[in-house]
Amino acid sequence: MQEFSRILIERYCMTHGNTKKSQFLWDLVDLSYSMECEPEEWEALQLKRYINQERNLELREALEDLYAFLFG
Repeated sequence: MQEFSRILIERYCMTHGNTKKSQFLWDLVDLSYSMECEPEEWEALQLKRYINQERNLELREALEDLYAFLFG
């Protein structure tokens, strides 16, 4: 996974407070650093929903990069 994608997602999480989406994305980015455990199927489905709903093209590409890294 490209570090730039992680930075974009982390920046999104820090600027959007404690929302359900930002907390979910923060947890997945944290998981991408350690890879100590496998992400679950529901997490893949939720991330896909967020990707499909994302209007910011740069963030969308970062989320796609995260998806490919964790579930590809």
